[in-house]
Amino acid sequence: MSIVKHTDKETGRTYVYESTPHYDPATKQQRPKRKYLGMLDPVTGELIPSAGKRGRKPGAKNILPPGQKKSASIDIPESELRSQLKQLKSEVQALSQKNLELCKEIDNLRQRLDSIRSLVQNI
Repeated sequence: MSIVKHTDKETGRTYVYESTPHYDPATKQQRPKRKYLGMLDPVTGELIPSAGKRGRKPGAKNILPPGQKKSASIDIPESELRSQLKQLKSEVQALSQKNLELCKEIDNLRQRLDSIRSLVQNI
């Protein structure tokens, strides 16, 4: 048995496996059987162990009473939808106003920074 570390090129994560060799009579060669142990923590270098369980975890979302089918439509009263829409529009308007104020503040700070830079260059 040996420990094998595999680094994913796309994500940069390092996965750790336990590798045990077994003989393959068809090819007459040794082939590894690997068991996933976990992932290495990029900061500390310690092993973050896997849960050891496979597949989807059961939860309240996945469980339906017997005889009930999953429906695609959602029954929400139109008045409630209108009130939610009105609330979301007001939130968007407030956030847009806040965004404009922050953009103006950024412009003012950039102007101050440029004036400070010109003063420092003159010194």
